[in-house]
Amino acid sequence: MKGGTILNLLGLLGGVWVILSPYIVGFAPTHGNPWSGVVLGTDILGALVIIASIVGLAGFWGLFLKEMGQRVTKPSSENNT
Repeated sequence: MKGGTILNLLGLLGGVWVILSPYIVGFAPTHGNPWSGVVLGTDILGALVIIASIVGLAGFWGLFLKEMGQRVTKPSSENNT
């Protein structure tokens, strides 16, 4: 359980880094069109990584909670048949 959550959160942080890296490293243009090829490509890629990690996190926790719901024990009155 921890592994899936940790890896999805790492993917989320990786997507944020991919979006912010051109600005932090200095590849983004300081004037003119801010959507140059490098910036636009990394923003789209970062957004796709973030979306994929959020979908993975939601799917992982949805399946985990469904499994936990099925593990609920039956009341003792139903077991005495």
